[in-house]
Parts: sequence; structure tokens; C-alpha cells
Amino acid sequence: MMHELSLVSSVIDSIERMAAQEHWGKIERVTLRIGTMRQVVPQIMQFAYRSATEGTALQNSQLNIEPVPIAICCRACGGRWGEEKMGLLCPFCGSDDTEMEHGMELDIDSVEVNEDGETGN
Repeated sequence: MMHELSLVSSVIDSIERMAAQEHWGKIERVTLRIGTMRQVVPQIMQFAYRSATEGTALQNSQLNIEPVPIAICCRACGGRWGEEKMGLLCPFCGSDDTEMEHGMELDIDSVEVNEDGETGN
């Protein structure tokens, strides 16, 4: 729960700064892209979001979570794979020169705002 609450707090801070700079109306929905390696439990993230947004510009907004699966690339042979072949070595050539391309994201994908509505405060 503390992990999710910490992530939610960072997201709220970022969105509140954007909302103030852009003079947004009521924030209706926030969509986050969260990588599998972040080990976020969606139900706990939803609960943390509802709790942490009370009294903020995001109060009563909806949180959507889009999971981002792990994607790994081998720099030696160019092979690509995901969770089904997890490991430190490339399953195609055996090289250890690999990098994770996806799976650690925590991105604000979109924020839906009702410009006709009042702010959430």
C-alpha cells in the first residue's frame, strides 16, 4: 500500500502543477501507463488514488490503469522478448548484453478535463 500511495502522490503533484499552469477545469479522468516491473497492484492503486485525491483538484476523478508488459531487447543479435522468456541471457543468442525497453514505466498517458466545469477544489 505504501508503494502505491507514494506513486499516486507523485502523479497527483504532477497533475496539480499542470492543472494550475494550464488553468484546467474539473479533472474527470486520469490514465496511467504502468510497467509490470513496478509491481503495482491495480486495486490497491485505485484505493490509494481515491484516498489521496480527496480535497485536491482530482477529487472524484476516475483512474484508469493501462499495464505495460515487459519487453527486453538483445543488443548483440537484436532479438526481442517479453515475460514468457524472462532471464538475464538472450534466449536467441545467449548474450548478456540485454536491456529492458518496457516494463518500468509510470507515465501519465492522458488527463481528461471538463473545461465547462469548475475545478475539483
